[in-house]
Amino acid sequence: MPVPNGMVWNMTYDEKAVAGFLPPVSRHEMWDRLRWFLGEILPVAEECGVKMVAHPDDPPLPELRGTARLFHTFEEYEKLLSVSDSPANGFEFCMGTLQEMKEGNLYDLLDRHSAAGHIGYIHFRNVVGKVPRYREAFVDEGDIDMVRAMQILKKNNYEGVIIPDHTPEMSCGAPWHAGKAFALGYMRGILQTLERTQI
Repeated sequence: MPVPNGMVWNMTYDEKAVAGFLPPVSRHEMWDRLRWFLGEILPVAEECGVKMVAHPDDPPLPELRGTARLFHTFEEYEKLLSVSDSPANGFEFCMGTLQEMKEGNLYDLLDRHSAAGHIGYIHFRNVVGKVPRYREAFVDEGDIDMVRAMQILKKNNYEGVIIPDHTPEMSCGAPWHAGKAFALGYMRGILQTLERTQI
């Protein structure tokens, strides 16, 4: 369904908007918008010592609600770096979203870009399957070998942030907190193991 006038995805910003829907937005226009935005913001980010990072499209589909998506494949995601070689331009590396994409090797992508310093921070989450048939999973049960991913980061001396991302809901009094706690404990266990072993 197209996006109604006066809305941005599911948020209303103009309650008095004329009835109807926003027009479709092409891939070409989306890239033009991104180039303009980065051209304006990256010099300021550099000056302030801030790294601007882009999340891959989730779900990774070529279009959603009449709007083209920019980062729905590995190839399209990596085009971000061709827009600007500014050190303030980079990736928010969402492991789950990237794994959902139909093609590409997550470990190669992680290796190349963590070594090159292109990753600002990482969403540490797991999934089972590929778009359009996938599901979120706990960090220890999905298709990604999370220990292998951490080994790559250690090898490349990655010093950025690793964030436990959303998890399947648990049946307890605090399901969101329990899922995060499980992911954090799993991450800490991997880190402690890697600190004591050679890659």
